[in-house]
Amino acid sequence: MVSAAERVTAALRRDVLDGVLPPGTRITEAVLAQRYGTSRVPVREAVRALAAEGFLDLRPHAGASVAQVPVDDLADLYAVRCVAEGITAARCARRVAAGDAGDLVAELTRIVDAGFAALEQDHPAQGAALNTEFHTSIARLSGARSMATLLRRVGEQIQWAYATTVPQQGRRAWTEHRRIVAAIAVGDEERASAAMQRHVETSRRSFRDVR
Repeated sequence: MVSAAERVTAALRRDVLDGVLPPGTRITEAVLAQRYGTSRVPVREAVRALAAEGFLDLRPHAGASVAQVPVDDLADLYAVRCVAEGITAARCARRVAAGDAGDLVAELTRIVDAGFAALEQDHPAQGAALNTEFHTSIARLSGARSMATLLRRVGEQIQWAYATTVPQQGRRAWTEHRRIVAAIAVGDEERASAAMQRHVETSRRSFRDVR
């Protein structure tokens, strides 16, 4: 069973990642307790957990506020993601080639279709969340559990920044997602890995250019 603290932590993390609580927003236990329908104790635990993850700033006698997006760390995060996701995309293609993919391609295609729909409907927060879902799904479907865990944390940090740049790079990103799925669908490991690595590198450059 999910505890109250875990539920509040997940909800607060989602609000930060989606930009509902933008960087610099001051937050108090009383306001969050009312927002999430709980007491202050689980809120206090959630704030500490997200401060440890770098999403919140805690200062003595000043309370908590949403941290600034760690732009200076993004180059390193993208470097890690480029290598790791090249591996996971290749492993997904390998599963397809081996006939062991199940509904893998259909699941990825569904996410890509939903991403384009969010773009057309001008829902940047939903698009950012779907972007993260696409990348974490490839990691999960690849069967590489350690990569999935690593990429979840890296992906959250990048989603935080990505949410501010979706209007500029959303269509480009989702078009590249389609190319990645197309390579996976035919079981081409080399092409899938290369397409993923190009996509991550282009995302890194795009974010840098719109800053």
